[in-house]
Amino acid sequence: MTVTGSEITGSDLTGSEVTGSDGRHRSRTDTDERQEYLAGGLTEVRCEACGRLVQAGKRSVMQTSVQWSGPVCDRLSDAAAAAGRPTALVPTCPELRASIDRAVREGRLEVS
Repeated sequence: MTVTGSEITGSDLTGSEVTGSDGRHRSRTDTDERQEYLAGGLTEVRCEACGRLVQAGKRSVMQTSVQWSGPVCDRLSDAAAAAGRPTALVPTCPELRASIDRAVREGRLEVS
């Protein structure tokens, strides 16, 4: 198997060793740890305004991580275009923030 971009498809079907995009061999544990670092603690949350799904995580009351699995909401796209910058650098949509806060209050998303 090979690696394309940041995706690891591995070099060993048994899962004992994989090849990273830099050509280095990594143990399956390294790959699992990377996946846990990137996605661990994230919970699916649906924006109550636009219906888009995100993976959200709260490491503290003040910190929120959001990963989009599809297109960002129109509000963020429009704000990014107006500012001439990527959507990752635009503050979170207030409606999405409210949806995440509600998920925390209702116990669907834990602050870890």
